[in-house]
Amino acid sequence: MKKAGQVALEVLNIAVALGSKTILHDISFAAKPGEFIGIIGPNGVGKSTLLRSLRGMCAVASGEVRMYGRPILAMSEKELAQHVAYMQQEVNVGFGFTAREVVLTGRYPYLKWWQSEQKQDYAIAQKYMVFTGVDKLAEKPVQQVSGGERQRILLAKVLAQETPLIFLDEPTASLDLVYQEEIFRYCRIMCQEGKTVLIIAHDIKQAAKFCSRLILLADGTVLADGKPQEVITKENLEKAYGLHSAVFINKVTGNLDIHTYEAAGTTTRQRAVHVIGGGGSAGKILRLLYESAYTLSGGVFQQGDTDADIALAFGIAAIVGQPFCEIEKIQAKENREKILAADFTVLCNLCYGQQNFDNLEAAFVARKLIVIEDTPIEERDYTGGKATTVYRNLLKLQQVVVMNSQQFAEQLAAGEGFYPVPD
Repeated sequence: MKKAGQVALEVLNIAVALGSKTILHDISFAAKPGEFIGIIGPNGVGKSTLLRSLRGMCAVASGEVRMYGRPILAMSEKELAQHVAYMQQEVNVGFGFTAREVVLTGRYPYLKWWQSEQKQDYAIAQKYMVFTGVDKLAEKPVQQVSGGERQRILLAKVLAQETPLIFLDEPTASLDLVYQEEIFRYCRIMCQEGKTVLIIAHDIKQAAKFCSRLILLADGTVLADGKPQEVITKENLEKAYGLHSAVFINKVTGNLDIHTYEAAGTTTRQRAVHVIGGGGSAGKILRLLYESAYTLSGGVFQQGDTDADIALAFGIAAIVGQPFCEIEKIQAKENREKILAADFTVLCNLCYGQQNFDNLEAAFVARKLIVIEDTPIEERDYTGGKATTVYRNLLKLQQVVVMNSQQFAEQLAAGEGFYPVPD
């Protein structure tokens, strides 16, 4: 038994070279019992090489790896196998082996060379086959099971090794979503029981959802190490993957979510656009403009409104008021200041009531205004006709252009810009 609180794994400034090429350098971290650590990073960065090095299957050029305080180089192969179980990305299983026979091979560290499996070994194998849901496949040849069943059989084999450390090299690769989530859930349960799991994951969202900690590799070293929300940031994703993204908490799932997009040229970033919306009317417009690299502001939204949530997710400077309340004077003033500072303003297809009527009046100060009209104003007027009158007066102004949201999206996609009104 390992002592409670003891560090399970220590990686001390290791470097790994393949031939004359250094693959990994300056890798240092420690893992405690109960941690579920996801190793993420772009293809070819050295994730599998790192895991093999930690298992002692790939020699380190410098530095040291310790398991429970002991250098792995001082441990025999059998002793090492009693500390860590390793599931490789590609595992070739000989023809004709049944699921039970495969799982029983996980007991090899505890058998003498002349011993066969004992009653206890069969009980342990059965225990983990039940845990991974493959006990009914015990007598079935592995070549006759599905990909998801095969991965669960191999996971049962790893668990039957009964080690405090478990290394998994992309165990969910090529699996359907249901099977992927099953593997991650099994790992989380194991960690709750005190085991330490290191898993190489290609799905960033899934790793963020299930892992307690993430290690992000880039350029052959650790770019970030910490809780998922600390590691998965738009800055880190751009550095590691070259991704342009917004990172936010999905309010439907409660999980960390990522929205990626193709970055536009830098020329449009000089244009500032203010979006007037609310009630979910501005979400699509904000996303389209954000993906096209405009400098954005928005308001006046209400707290709890999806428009406010989207603005927060994309890091947009938004004016947010209290729900079910009229726009306050200080917010109305700030809204007009942002409109005046913008090159263009977009008035979304919002519904008008007394609470947000000032948003409509604020649009009059825009230097240039695009009005998004998807439904007639009469269907969006809950002020007894007052908003309709003001809206129609707004449309008479020279600096105003009216289009629907589809036309707006098509114009941006066509590269015609956001400027139907000449400067």
